[in-house]
Amino acid sequence: MNIAVIGAGNRARKYLGCLPEGVHVRCLVEPDPLRLRQTAARFGVPADGCFSSPDAFFASVISSAAERSVDAVIIAAPDRLHVPLALQCVERGWPVLLEKPAASTESAYRSLLAASERKGVPVALCLEMRFHPYFQRIKELTATLGQLREIDHTEHVGPDRMAHTFVRGLWSRRADAGPIFLSKCCHDADFIFWITGAALDGPVRSKGARTKFRASGAPEGAAYRCVSCPLAATCRYSAVSLYLERGEWIDGFDVPDGESLEQVIRRELASGRYGRCVYHCDNNVYDTQEVTATLMTSAPIALRMHLEGTSLEEGRTTVIHGEAGTLTADGGRIRVEYADGRVLDEDYAHLRNLPLHAGADEALVRDFFAALSAGRQPSATLVSSFTAHRLCFLAG
Repeated sequence: MNIAVIGAGNRARKYLGCLPEGVHVRCLVEPDPLRLRQTAARFGVPADGCFSSPDAFFASVISSAAERSVDAVIIAAPDRLHVPLALQCVERGWPVLLEKPAASTESAYRSLLAASERKGVPVALCLEMRFHPYFQRIKELTATLGQLREIDHTEHVGPDRMAHTFVRGLWSRRADAGPIFLSKCCHDADFIFWITGAALDGPVRSKGARTKFRASGAPEGAAYRCVSCPLAATCRYSAVSLYLERGEWIDGFDVPDGESLEQVIRRELASGRYGRCVYHCDNNVYDTQEVTATLMTSAPIALRMHLEGTSLEEGRTTVIHGEAGTLTADGGRIRVEYADGRVLDEDYAHLRNLPLHAGADEALVRDFFAALSAGRQPSATLVSSFTAHRLCFLAG
């Protein structure tokens, strides 16, 4: 099976490392020449299959035999391009594995869903929580709680992720990447609807704010760049500590030939977007948000979702109340206290630091290609995740 890949960023490269045997990258689209060249070399993409833009790629396959040799496409381009690119692939009959979120608006989502159904071409979504053993276990245990009454789910973004992605990074501005609840919590919302099988019933209420990462929150004496800041040694958000000293979140830093990673990091600290003080960036997405809604199965379920980007925690906390018991999951343990006095307590802390989301990334990639080979629908589709995405669109 020959595939095309549009976007060669960190997520795409992780998925490419999970391709099953017999799946080969025939075409690669990436505007950054260094990233295009290095990714092509790593995954054996031929020179005539490398393109610097989607337009060049689509024009080439139309005018050559390449179109007939593309069996599927992985799209991991910027969020706002997901639907336009996926639509062109679907119209050509190419199944798509699409990075989340699927779309930036409900109308765009519906247009892609309609095209997929009209053409009979599957579009699968990269919703790794469905494939993670910890969240799969929560789904199994939720079925033992009887009629559900309340769900309280909190996404603690964590200081490193928040600073890198949503304050300094490419998802820091609504105009560029959309609201943070859609970017970060669309797969959390999908998880909720996946484990409950519920429908969305009634209005969605949302309240969010940018409370911490703004100029008025800067400590006295904070510099505009961490590399020259007198407070860097004690600041939890120091870019010097994050990238240079701890070596975290550096997978996206491309290293040109003849340079070292340290040189690239030091240049970024001196003049790039990732060297800026978190209190002096141009970010405008929320750093805290609460969303409430009512779900419906045979009876209503009260849902509360929280996005928390200002604390020092990382991970998710889920509390599910049912008529037969209460499940509490904190990312490391799952505890169920049943109404009849039974208690179940399971430890999943060993999964926290395993690569590729504890194998979930590999599982979702393999599910997509197995589905294509077997002529079935992938496990996570536009249809099955529509309600979750709609919740995020309404939350704004």
